Amino acid sequence: MTNDEILNLRPTWLEIDLKAIQENAKKVMSYAGAKRLIAVVKANAYGHGMAAVAQALLEIGVTDFAVATVGEGVALREKLSQENVTITLLGVQDVKQTPIMVKYRLAPAVGATAWLEEAMSQITSGQQLNVQLAVDTGMGRMGAHSEAAVKSLYDVIKSSEQLVLSGVFTHFATADDNNETYYKKQVDSFYQWVQAANIPADYWHLANSGSAIWHHNEIDTNTIRVGSVLYGYNPGTPDLPMPFELSSVLSLKSKIGSVHRLETGESVSYGATYTAEMPQWVATLPIGYADGYLRRMSGMKVLVDGHIEHVIGRVTMDQIVITLNKMYPVGTVVTLIGQDGEQKITLEDVANYAKSIPHEILTTLGPRLPRHY
Repeated sequence: MTNDEILNLRPTWLEIDLKAIQENAKKVMSYAGAKRLIAVVKANAYGHGMAAVAQALLEIGVTDFAVATVGEGVALREKLSQENVTITLLGVQDVKQTPIMVKYRLAPAVGATAWLEEAMSQITSGQQLNVQLAVDTGMGRMGAHSEAAVKSLYDVIKSSEQLVLSGVFTHFATADDNNETYYKKQVDSFYQWVQAANIPADYWHLANSGSAIWHHNEIDTNTIRVGSVLYGYNPGTPDLPMPFELSSVLSLKSKIGSVHRLETGESVSYGATYTAEMPQWVATLPIGYADGYLRRMSGMKVLVDGHIEHVIGRVTMDQIVITLNKMYPVGTVVTLIGQDGEQKITLEDVANYAKSIPHEILTTLGPRLPRHY
């Protein structure tokens, strides 16, 4: 059996609308006034499937992608071998993997001259490494952290025949919340440092999803580097409302595996945290925290036949129990994220209930869930 056939043996799945991802890419580019989009497809495209998402975006002219690790970059390059496709590696990379990055045409983010010097010692004659100059204006993770450091890095790159500058960027810590002071401090630092180093604006990409949405009139947005909005959710939830409507991308569904009547005084699941106060119908679904449906989702609403039911008892590794207003047959579809009739459970609803963010919910959805496109 193929891997897909094996996955489909379990009646719990994700439905992913690739056209919606294309629509969201066009919407955010239009809203921000962008001419170029770097699509962030790290973490398996936020759980949606990196290869499928990248191919869908390529179909509408997106040729620039960003991932987190060398392994992700290699996997994406094996799917997208076109010469015009660029793949940026965000975050810190092991300099010992320089030969792999050269071979697969991956552009690592760099923030220290020592890293560049070590990388150059591993690049053979006639080969080149594309690099992204990372500027740490306040995220505090990696990158050149001063005007002098930015200039020093740029000078090393310019003077080397082994290095090619692909871009210069920063990452905003508060672009999607209400901390305007910190955001403006980062913006000011970026402009001051890159302009002092005389790095041409054609290389800049400082607008992430938050700044492309809520600050597009304040910064350069010729190139935007976005992830969350592609996947149809508000990165500023619950603090900031979206100024335009995104197309929904992902639904999470399961099928009733068993149905039984819970009598008064009977309990369900570990810890017996839920006890029936009157006779009621309940159903068991084949999904649990091993699939990314978090243990703290007990009490969350689900949709059955267009109406709201709730998860009762503790979420277990592989199963949950839900309420029913009447007996439903085994195999009835239950929606955990998505729309059923007039009712809808959004990704933001799930994230807010879990006291988390949509990014975490999506990237927690596990490999046991088949992706249906």
